[in-house]
Amino acid sequence: MGPSTDAPEVLEALIAAGMDVARINASFGADAEHSRRVLQIRGLARRLGQPVAILMDLPGPKYRVADLPGGSIELTRGSRITLAPESDPSVAIVLPDKEMLSSLQTGEEVYLTDGSVKLRVLTNASGRVDCEVVVGGAVRSGSGVNFPESTLSALIPTAEDRRHIQFAVEHQLEWIGVSYVQSVDDLARIRAMLPKSGDGPYLMAKIERRQALAMLDELIEAADGVMVARGDLGVETDLAKIPMVQKRIIALANAKARPVVTATQMLESMVKHERPTRAEVTDVANALLDGTDGVMLSAETAIGRYPVAAAEMLQRVLAATEAENSCRIATACLRENGSEASHDSLSFVACQLALRLGAKAIVAPASSMAAALAIARFRPIAPVLIATESEHLYRSLAAVRGVSPLLAPPASDSLTTLNLAREWLLARNLAQTGDALVVLSASSGTPAGPAALDTLQVAQV
Repeated sequence: MGPSTDAPEVLEALIAAGMDVARINASFGADAEHSRRVLQIRGLARRLGQPVAILMDLPGPKYRVADLPGGSIELTRGSRITLAPESDPSVAIVLPDKEMLSSLQTGEEVYLTDGSVKLRVLTNASGRVDCEVVVGGAVRSGSGVNFPESTLSALIPTAEDRRHIQFAVEHQLEWIGVSYVQSVDDLARIRAMLPKSGDGPYLMAKIERRQALAMLDELIEAADGVMVARGDLGVETDLAKIPMVQKRIIALANAKARPVVTATQMLESMVKHERPTRAEVTDVANALLDGTDGVMLSAETAIGRYPVAAAEMLQRVLAATEAENSCRIATACLRENGSEASHDSLSFVACQLALRLGAKAIVAPASSMAAALAIARFRPIAPVLIATESEHLYRSLAAVRGVSPLLAPPASDSLTTLNLAREWLLARNLAQTGDALVVLSASSGTPAGPAALDTLQVAQV
């Protein structure tokens, strides 16, 4: 979300175009602005009858350029630029973190604007750092700064993060994006701030530091979801390795049944142009084929000239790719996960049965994210219709690929769940009377988790 998406008609068009998750970047804007966007998104989603999750992306220990005169500056290759912690008429760029600036060594590299601008440190005099511009470009106020060779790191969550976490809890947001996560302890400290009821935001670990890649298995296990944050990741690691790093993160998230989002520069050219490049649409399709749950637009919608066109193009590419490959993906996923499906055995059988019968949907009640992921992890062709009484879970599940959440009335039984699914399919012309459905249910009532789904049956629309 950003200035380009604030008009109600634009936001409504984005939801109509297929927006499942609205990302609010806490690094920009005040609480009043964030509150306005939350209310606007919730109101429009409710009116349109669409579940839309809200992800608040924490700033983390991110170093950012202070406000620049005129809002931006153009740096040219070979020129000199000074970085300093305080405003000074002779200083071109102010970076408020004095400790970080003081730690920079001669020859060290500094990256601005997601790595598109590169500086090399020439001298450092008490935190006043003179640099040479190695790769030029435009730098905006608030642009991110990376120091990949530095070992200085701040504790997560920062004081600023804590304020935004409280905002996310108070506004009952669905997801929190944990920026620059490096350890399981980072996630544990944030989780300790969330409601003990379990209705608090889910944690999405953003993988963007070298340290995170070194303990990827543990981080994904400890998180509720994961993001391939290619912007900073492409600065922190060798850019040439990013495609394989992306595949590795997605594969591990799939194996652990964690929703995974691929982000940064998906359709970057559409910030200024009405059509993307061929390489960009191929990148989107390949992310889906890798196994990602979602692909995220950033500047394309936040500040881009064509936010709705970008979302529509994203949806077109995803739909076309799934139309050609959904059967292959489902078959491969069932084959690859079959030997490890003992704890989700009934969900595994349900997905196999749906594939063989050509069922129009897999239907199940759920009161936890785990129950839905137990089915969705197998990437069935048929939509997974998850009925839940929890509005928070209903919206949160919008981030999971293949899942279509249904908001059920309190104390719903299996027949109510089945009728909700029938109505949903018929209203969207996705099924006809007599079509097969695969239904999972709990013999003991509303399930608390995947293990409680102990009954499998075939029903009809």
